[in-house]
Amino acid sequence: MKKRRNTKKTIAQTTTEQNDIRYLFKQFLSIKTSEGNAERTLKQYQENFKFFCEYLNEKNRSFSIETMNTEIFRDWVMYMQFEHIQFKDIKTKTVKEVGLKPSTINTRIKTMKVMFNTLMRNRLVDSNPLLHIIKVNEPVELIEVLSEKKINALLAVMDKSSYTTFRDYVLTVFLLDTMLRVSEAVTLRKADLNKEVSLIIVRASVAKNRKARTVPVSKKVVKLLNQLIQENEYSFQSEYIFAVSEFNYYNRHNYNQRLKEYATLANLTKNVHPHLFRHTSATKWLENGGGLEELRLILGHSKYDMVKRYAHIADSSIVIASEKFSLTNFIKI
Repeated sequence: MKKRRNTKKTIAQTTTEQNDIRYLFKQFLSIKTSEGNAERTLKQYQENFKFFCEYLNEKNRSFSIETMNTEIFRDWVMYMQFEHIQFKDIKTKTVKEVGLKPSTINTRIKTMKVMFNTLMRNRLVDSNPLLHIIKVNEPVELIEVLSEKKINALLAVMDKSSYTTFRDYVLTVFLLDTMLRVSEAVTLRKADLNKEVSLIIVRASVAKNRKARTVPVSKKVVKLLNQLIQENEYSFQSEYIFAVSEFNYYNRHNYNQRLKEYATLANLTKNVHPHLFRHTSATKWLENGGGLEELRLILGHSKYDMVKRYAHIADSSIVIASEKFSLTNFIKI
């Protein structure tokens, strides 16, 4: 006679799966997807959680949610600070760095906090073991900027007679002019550009904070965008201004790589990357007398914290102001 299926074992297996943090992460990801989180945010969640799972494997820890307490996450933070070896599987990297950057550690802590808060809100777990885990201290470094001389040198090596190089030239000038994030810029559509009033719309779907905003663009840059749109029409019809085909826009990683090549041609030793243009233009805005509130709106920041960092690095304007307004100018010494 055929034996009956062991129903108790099946139930036990199901319970084990549901108590597995990997299963709960899938639930969390599903919730965040349904809430409309940006694709890059979801990808970041996946990358950070994968790193946590690798830690559990390396330390032979259990994946059971019942073992996830404050102690294990404190150990994880300590591991990221003092034990994790970077590039250990890359043979070409002869020097192995130990420990992650504080900003990277804090991003990974944030992912796990968001995950547990979301699971609690949806009654999938009873508590958040990261409640008392605080961020590690991040040194506030000076933001690097490019001088006008170096910007001109970079633009000078971009051959505008070539379509792909001309597209890089226009994108670079556009980033310097609008201070957009590169992910916001490459997804710009023709419909987002209002040529009449020289404004562009950063759609909520591509904005980092998921909030649409309006950003001014100079008339001479609008002319460059028009030229690029006309060039595009010779090869393909696309709704994107920085297009690579009818349906695809320019890959920001490819652009970043090409910037490195241009920097080498221009004999620039500084690490040139798209975000450097945002830093440079924001700093120059304040140096030239632009307001903090207008800059905050253009950059798309909800708070002044990041915007104020640019105020601390405008060294040249501080020196000029000191010469003009210092008390020693008005007393006999």
